[in-house]
Amino acid sequence: MSLRFFLLTIAPPVVGVALGYLLGGRLSGFRSIRIRALWLVWLAAGVQFAQYSVGGVAMLALIFAIVLVWLAVNLPRWPAAIRAAGILIVLGASFNGLAIALNGRMPYDPGAAVDVGLHAGIETPKNEPADANTRLGFLGDTIPIPLLRKVISPGDVLISFGAGALVVLAMRRHRRGDPLTESSTAEEVNHEPDIELAAHHRSDLHVGRPGDAALHDRRAVDRG
Repeated sequence: MSLRFFLLTIAPPVVGVALGYLLGGRLSGFRSIRIRALWLVWLAAGVQFAQYSVGGVAMLALIFAIVLVWLAVNLPRWPAAIRAAGILIVLGASFNGLAIALNGRMPYDPGAAVDVGLHAGIETPKNEPADANTRLGFLGDTIPIPLLRKVISPGDVLISFGAGALVVLAMRRHRRGDPLTESSTAEEVNHEPDIELAAHHRSDLHVGRPGDAALHDRRAVDRG
């Protein structure tokens, strides 16, 4: 498995799940949001995995198209915070797609490549070193990660952060969307008026007794 594939596709959701649990969230929180056409996500992941092995702008464009369709189906139905995380993913994918579309391949900063221990000037079916003719080179792979010996793009950062944030925010919603909590709260609210009504009814009975006695006495006097 490509390390880049792991960093952008597998790691963000896994880290998001771990952080979500640390912040008191649960996976059941996903039940409170509507996620449709989940098969598109798996399709995009499969195509992306193949793209790392085969390369090609056409396959990359297909990945972006699948992800954008999936987000277009789901974003309008999500809560505002989760929608913002989804927009970050769209923005990151758009940055990467724009850099590749304008240059034919993803450009990378040769200096950043040297910083992580890679050889500058190497060309691959997916990457090329940035030069004076590179368009929007700042959207290419310009961020070195020495620990992983990788250079990533600003779009990669947005995609990873957005994916992780989406998972955390969804998990945190379990407290608001817990059916048990909602039903117990509803029962408490429904029971309170019954208790007050019963107490009021009892008080009316107690208060009415002296009045009843006086009424009987007045009837006895009238009969006499």
